[in-house]
Amino acid sequence: MIVLLFAAFAVLLVKFIVLKRELKSVLKQLEEEGIRLISVQFVDKTLEKIVLQINGFLEKNQQIMIQESKASAMLKSSIVNISHDMKTPLTSVIGYLQLIQKECLDGNIKEMADICLERTRYCNTLINDFFEISYMESQGCSPDLQDVDAAGELCEQILANSPLFDEKHIVPHFEDSGKPVMVYADKNMLKRIFQNLISNAVKYSAGDIFFHIEVGGTAVIAISNPINGELDIGHIFDRFYMEDKSRQNGCGIGLCLCREFAEAMGGSITAEADGGHLKIALSLRLCQMRQN
Repeated sequence: MIVLLFAAFAVLLVKFIVLKRELKSVLKQLEEEGIRLISVQFVDKTLEKIVLQINGFLEKNQQIMIQESKASAMLKSSIVNISHDMKTPLTSVIGYLQLIQKECLDGNIKEMADICLERTRYCNTLINDFFEISYMESQGCSPDLQDVDAAGELCEQILANSPLFDEKHIVPHFEDSGKPVMVYADKNMLKRIFQNLISNAVKYSAGDIFFHIEVGGTAVIAISNPINGELDIGHIFDRFYMEDKSRQNGCGIGLCLCREFAEAMGGSITAEADGGHLKIALSLRLCQMRQN
């Protein structure tokens, strides 16, 4: 009798040890990334039922993820198409408003045309940014990396935005050394980053804007300007972030694009606010550092 009890106890002990081992195996499989279905080696009806239930949930979850991925891709594609379709009529509207602005002799009508033109240009900029970021997300971002003179590109964009600085009575300060600062970047992406950073600085600056390039382990291109009020620095690069939520003239797409482009080129972009000044710093790899 004692022998039978001991044998039964030994069988239960072995079964318990094996079952515990299988449970650990199931847990380990669940913790793995990209897990599809759970498998077990030990034959136990209760354990089999549990595994079948888990596999059922996993299959449903995979189907939901596939459906969501397809729906997301379709939505992004639709946004790209809609944004593209909106650009053409807006360009025409801008052209007609410019014509009215030049030909109109009535001061009141000309003033209203100026306001309409400014708002339409802003809408056009938003649509271009929205199109660009939607296209990136739907098609992917593959930068054409090459040697680019960051200092030269920055100077070019500062000069190109001279009318904007004059209109806002802002003086840009940039002590150009005259020497090229060669970075490993996509020239078009770098140009768009500078355009967006300058546009954002002009829009919200409470005074002159300062540009500075520092070369060390990387090339750091910084843009700083005085600001009114406070900023949520932790969310300034988030899409649709607005400096002042009571305003209707800012949505953060431009800065979000800056971050997307910077990271796509293997760089980074940061922001800090100190003493009433906002400083945004773009860090890019120097040409001689790109192999590291």
